[in-house]
Amino acid sequence: MAPQELILSSCSSDPSSSSSAGRQQSTPSIHLHDLLTSTPVQAFKNSANSSHSLGYVQSQNGQGGGVFAVQEGKGILNIWAWQKDQMHSKIHLPEKMTCFTVSPNGIWAAAGSPNGQIYLWEIASGLLLSSFTAHYRSLTSLTFTPDSQLLISTSLDSSTHIFLVSRLIDPEDQALAGKPYGSLTDHTLAVRSVGLGRLAGSMGGRIWTCSDDGTAKMWSLHPPFPLLATFILPPSSSPTCLSIDPSERFFYVSTTQGEIYHIPLFRRKDTSYEAVGGGGHSSIPTKVEGSVITLKSPITSMTLSISCTILLVGCGDGTVHLYSLPSHQHLRTLNSHNGPITHLSTLLKPVDLISSSGGGGGNGNGGGVVEQWPIMEIKNFERMKSQNHNLSHTVTIKIPLNTLPSISKSSLLSQLDELRPKSRKSIGGGQSGVEQDQMEGLLAENKRLRASLEKATKINERMWNGIVDMKLANGDQ
Repeated sequence: MAPQELILSSCSSDPSSSSSAGRQQSTPSIHLHDLLTSTPVQAFKNSANSSHSLGYVQSQNGQGGGVFAVQEGKGILNIWAWQKDQMHSKIHLPEKMTCFTVSPNGIWAAAGSPNGQIYLWEIASGLLLSSFTAHYRSLTSLTFTPDSQLLISTSLDSSTHIFLVSRLIDPEDQALAGKPYGSLTDHTLAVRSVGLGRLAGSMGGRIWTCSDDGTAKMWSLHPPFPLLATFILPPSSSPTCLSIDPSERFFYVSTTQGEIYHIPLFRRKDTSYEAVGGGGHSSIPTKVEGSVITLKSPITSMTLSISCTILLVGCGDGTVHLYSLPSHQHLRTLNSHNGPITHLSTLLKPVDLISSSGGGGGNGNGGGVVEQWPIMEIKNFERMKSQNHNLSHTVTIKIPLNTLPSISKSSLLSQLDELRPKSRKSIGGGQSGVEQDQMEGLLAENKRLRASLEKATKINERMWNGIVDMKLANGDQ
């Protein structure tokens, strides 16, 4: 059976940019839909969050995952486990946050505040591992690289900072604590979004940023993080989101004007292809012309399916549009939300997901596979950093139930006997005439060798004594 791909979407409670006429009003919620059929799979109710304020953790390493969402206008983090219909936990944060994310490995959580502060927690223990001022204006997004080794922050101050997670957790020099590993500072206005390829991480790769200055820029993730290319959108365009092809062949940029631009990263040259950009500041910026998709509502979120065959677009009127690639033909529209779409992503269906009644073929009974995946351990996040957090570090791990069939003690002992080396019969035990003959032959050979050794020793001693006597007779010393 092929893996089922789901759409994860959430919305804001701000009705100012939403035109929900003709649609039934509903409570802001986080929704899961089947990508191929658009069938509702699950809904986590009573959640309204702003852009870049939702993250999720896949079930992995024998432990269940879930969804994390910072509530809009509140310093509260709501958490839902894949296995439960109701909210799993509610955590109070140090202050109201403008962005939030969790690392792909499910270990770290990071949040950014309106005053430029970044907080980094360990999810399992709730310890506040790092808290520092990264920007002098409000943060707009926080993003972990796929390997969870780098944390990337963007801000209204037009800068993008790159942090090594290992340095934030345990800095070698306290004077450098919270200092960026690198900075991208070529934009002139607020940076709104970051895009990463599948290979982006601490070992290198590429990163894309878009800004209110009407440009999208491509950078190298290898120090010193040089600028590779600049793409200029048409005048009066305000980029909002980026979607990067996993193979980094192209990327999409959306705007508040409802336009989506397709930007190829390779161009044809004679009979072959060459990469776009690479010249940095010395190269001529590439002008982007002609949108491939035009909508009447501002675009607030955008993503690509895992197979890169469908483009998903979330709008300010609460609709989610699906387009086929590469034709950009409209497939269908989802109308589950009443507010602007603030998060849109695709993921493989978690193995422990419990679906709502009538959902798309989920584990509706909540048993079987679900019981084998314990809910991930989540402690209340610290609001202030402890002085000796390493000494008070406690992580609780729930051991799953033993689902192996029972094995009797006699069966285990019989298996153990099979693994033991087979005992050999003693050569001198007299149990075999052949073995007795071999033993006698070995003893005779040993006696003969000892006699030869004694004879050789006596010959060597006589030769040595003769040489010494001859030297003494000649008067040599």
